[in-house]
Amino acid sequence: MPKLTVPVLGYVACALVATYLVLIVVTVSMAAWQTNLAMEVHETEADIARLEARYYDMVAQIDQTNPASLGLTKPGRVMYASTQTAPSVTLR
Repeated sequence: MPKLTVPVLGYVACALVATYLVLIVVTVSMAAWQTNLAMEVHETEADIARLEARYYDMVAQIDQTNPASLGLTKPGRVMYASTQTAPSVTLR
């Protein structure tokens, strides 16, 4: 056996142990990051729900408002614009 086999195997073993420890640290930090991200998503969903509730409360308040009190009047006559077909090009 060559003289350097034992030291080389020792360095390889140390490198593998160091790699293993680095991978453990990365895994733990990714798990912590994922947990924080899940909390932020939950908080954002709660904020959206609060804004949605405010929006629906405002819509309900507007629906309950009498339009005449805002100066709005009912139109006397309703007319709709007629649609005209767009000119088309044919190959005749």
